[in-house]
Amino acid sequence: MNKFLTKKNIVYVIFSLIIFSFFYGFYFDENSAGSGGYNGDITWILNNIEIFKNNSLKEAIHHSDFFGNRTPLIYILNSFLNPFMFEYEKYRISIFLLSFIGPVFIYLCLKKRFPETNKEIILLLSSVILLSPYYRTSAYWALNENYGLITSLISLLFLNLFIEKNISITQKYFYLFTIIFFSSLSVYFDLKLLIITIICFFYIMKSKILFKEKFLSFLLYLTFGIPYLLLILEWNGIVAPKTQAANPNTITNISRINDLYVYHLGYVSSIIGFYLFPFLFFKKKNIFQMLKDFLNNKVKLALLILPLIYIFYMYSNIDFKSFTIDDYWVGLGVVKKIADLFFQDILFREMFTYLMFFLSWVVILLYIEFLSDYLILSFYFILSLIIWPLMQEYFDPIIIILVLMILKTKVKLNYLNSSFLVFYFATLLIIAKVYYSSLV
Repeated sequence: MNKFLTKKNIVYVIFSLIIFSFFYGFYFDENSAGSGGYNGDITWILNNIEIFKNNSLKEAIHHSDFFGNRTPLIYILNSFLNPFMFEYEKYRISIFLLSFIGPVFIYLCLKKRFPETNKEIILLLSSVILLSPYYRTSAYWALNENYGLITSLISLLFLNLFIEKNISITQKYFYLFTIIFFSSLSVYFDLKLLIITIICFFYIMKSKILFKEKFLSFLLYLTFGIPYLLLILEWNGIVAPKTQAANPNTITNISRINDLYVYHLGYVSSIIGFYLFPFLFFKKKNIFQMLKDFLNNKVKLALLILPLIYIFYMYSNIDFKSFTIDDYWVGLGVVKKIADLFFQDILFREMFTYLMFFLSWVVILLYIEFLSDYLILSFYFILSLIIWPLMQEYFDPIIIILVLMILKTKVKLNYLNSSFLVFYFATLLIIAKVYYSSLV
């Protein structure tokens, strides 16, 4: 018995349970993100599919009833490559199987970034994405989120290959083209994945390749971006006209730039802090050492003034009850959900929310070590100023991917912290399933 209970075998058991749960969720029509089910987001996706079924490609792309926050590319590619596009149940299976390759690319990326780490730990970490309520729900109900995540993972894999030393000229050009193509494709699949394109672009521009190769890369990015730019001009906004009409609060064109949602910034910090928290245990120093260093760091202590000023501004200028109950019936992430569940009194909800804003900022400051990492995360703060409603799904599982594959803040991988990460996100999944089941 003791011979069986090795760390290696325990990891394989946990990994097998995660894989089983992924198939189990599909078989039993799991809806752990709220957007699944036959009455969920698939209703308008099926309508888009019907548009492409009953119209020519050109007519479908410009159809007035086309709806969604993404370009028509998803439907164009499925029209040509997926023989099950017009048979929904089979279409669901095809997207479920496509989503299953996400962990494969994570595994390959992590092997490149952490070559000395045991493959069992890499395997376990690569499966964490299958615990994401949003990744699972999109996989189960043939929603549109996972296409962009998969192309992002492909671009990050080849970015890791590109930055290696001693690659041939042929490899270099192949890696460059693949990075540019798939990171550009990610934006077509989900505009919020622009951060992946920006990261890849700057890595290429900072690399030691020749100037002509950098210029060629710039031209390729520009070329791949032209169709989307033309589509924006056609739509007079970054999403389809019908989507703009249905979501008047989201700032989709430059004329509404004065309507920025400043009150989203605190909720963004709470969501990011929620995803960074388990990774504090991946750092070389323990929590107590990190806190000691934090208290001795005058710059980071000074930065704590920012959330305090923000909280004071919110308390002074925002009607919390009106904002969180009347205006926001969906979204704002885990902190709002916890506040709603545990506090009936609106004042307690407000105080709890502001406390979480502050503590989340502390978590961010504790975890992040490099300016470049702050700049990457700032993308989501900027994004939150223009989108409405603010949803946690915009951050999950991309924040996990960025932490493991891109952020420069160093982490150590071992059996204990990797298992804790699985437990942390498995708990989130269970709570999400219970929460959305209770709403049915």
